[in-house]
Amino acid sequence: MASNINEIEVRFISRMLTRLVGEMNASVCDQCGKCSSICPVSKEIEGFNPRQLIAKVSLGKIDELLRDDAIWTCTTCLKCKERCPEDISPYDVILILRNLAYRAGYSYPAGYDDFIKAVKEIGFISKPQAVRSRYGGKVSRGDLGLPEVSGPEDMAQFNAIIDGIIKAGREN
Repeated sequence: MASNINEIEVRFISRMLTRLVGEMNASVCDQCGKCSSICPVSKEIEGFNPRQLIAKVSLGKIDELLRDDAIWTCTTCLKCKERCPEDISPYDVILILRNLAYRAGYSYPAGYDDFIKAVKEIGFISKPQAVRSRYGGKVSRGDLGLPEVSGPEDMAQFNAIIDGIIKAGREN
């Protein structure tokens, strides 16, 4: 870990997260499965399961999760948060775990640098693409009556803001 202060902060946040999830009704979470059934990532990537992630937190397996790439796999679509009948949000827990992992000095997956590079170059993670219709053809945003997507008006200012956010994150 980078410093003694970071280590103390990480331990404190880990305890608070474990307590928070422990106070939630974990047995309901483990048996419901609505978050996992709606999660687009769990449908595509074996081993990613929001319900199991919450169970691991409630069992105090925070350090295991901080080292696991699974916390970086979530696309933050918020479907798990919308569907949970017990108001247990894997999304919120994942954001806390990501923050903790970063503060603890664990690396994020290498692909994140590609996202940052694309955002700085074009203002998006990826350029808008045509999508396949129900009938097998491809349709563009214009075909669907949607406006074309435009990037930031001032890319220099936009990049300065992105660089400031990155710099602030490295200093913390």
